[in-house]
Amino acid sequence: MIAIAGGILIMLGIASGVLLTLAPFGVTGAEPGLITWGMFPVLSTLGYVFIATGASGATVAMLSRVMGGITLLLALGAVVALFAADNGLLTLQAASTPLWYVLGMGIVFGVAGINIGARVEQETRPPAQ
Repeated sequence: MIAIAGGILIMLGIASGVLLTLAPFGVTGAEPGLITWGMFPVLSTLGYVFIATGASGATVAMLSRVMGGITLLLALGAVVALFAADNGLLTLQAASTPLWYVLGMGIVFGVAGINIGARVEQETRPPAQ
């Protein structure tokens, strides 16, 4: 049950990040409020913790890498969007602040998640004979 709750929290956290990334372009029609800004890092992290606390080392390694990869992809999407908007390739309908937020958070959580996954995998791997 805790893993299911963790999965739901992760989905809501990532969906918040996607909403924040798309909002400046008017694609979704939504205007993310402060709660959505907080949901991206907080719910993603809580969901991760919910799943990781009851998981094996191999599962934690995989989960860390997947979560890190997803948040790093969000960060890359944000930086591409900022680049395209700055060079007139895309038109922003609102301020670019959410893109900068997703970029910063995504890089931090993405790199950390991928590195934690690699470290956990290395430490839980049986020794070579």
